[in-house]
Amino acid sequence: MVTVEQFTHRGIHFLNEDALVINERASLYGVLDGVSSIVPYLSDKKETGGYIAAQTVKNYFESLDQVAQLTDHVAAANQKLRELMLQANINMKKKDGLWGTALALVRIQEERVEFIQTGDCMILAVYQDGEVRPLTWRQVAHLESPAIAKWEEGVIKGLSNQKDLHGTVIDIIRANRFQSNTNGGYGVLNGEAQAAHFLEYGKINKSRLKHVILLTDGLFWPERDVPSDRSYWSYIAQRILEKGLEQYAHELLEIEEADPECLTYARFKKSDDKTGMVLSFNNSSMVNR
Repeated sequence: MVTVEQFTHRGIHFLNEDALVINERASLYGVLDGVSSIVPYLSDKKETGGYIAAQTVKNYFESLDQVAQLTDHVAAANQKLRELMLQANINMKKKDGLWGTALALVRIQEERVEFIQTGDCMILAVYQDGEVRPLTWRQVAHLESPAIAKWEEGVIKGLSNQKDLHGTVIDIIRANRFQSNTNGGYGVLNGEAQAAHFLEYGKINKSRLKHVILLTDGLFWPERDVPSDRSYWSYIAQRILEKGLEQYAHELLEIEEADPECLTYARFKKSDDKTGMVLSFNNSSMVNR
């Protein structure tokens, strides 16, 4: 038996480019973080590329009645996204014009949990003794770090508004897009065939497993506020499980509201979309179907 706590919240933009995947028939649960193109795009329905990408992958997984190989299904969802971009006359050779989405997805089986991830969405396994086991890692962290350092440098130099600070890092952000699905870069579902090579996936057994937490990066707690003697992901998991996703997100939003120009906590926008899910298992056979 599995119970599901879910949460999603729109950030500063007019659309929530995150999405939740809930397919009880196929025992699939996940979160998506849409990535709009650097080159501006808006459909006839006033939808951004990031929104379309996340919704396309969400609808694909929620339409499944059964699952064979998760990797094959992610590749199929990626192909659907490619077809939509081609229909919209997107040049697939120009990475800064591609729509994309990060993904963290699990399939609950009788004795195991199967997982798959790309981008910087995270999956955390929490055991009965409180141990927190990250099943994934942030594939974009090494590329974002130079931009965050540049942002902090701008603050030190006296820049005091988000617009000016963003101007100092936009070239880094744009260059990072050209690292999608490349060695030394990061994985993302953006219609590129190479996306399949940058998926991270596996299976864990359910012995003593109590929770699985799935998060988009908008729910990551500011690193500088995590006690130095605490594991970062363990701290986040504990806060979420103690407070619940909604209260946890509310406290994070309060931090962001108090720092609207992103001067205290370096980040690229005041408030990102926030999406999370907590799957909780009982202590018996833990069979979902």
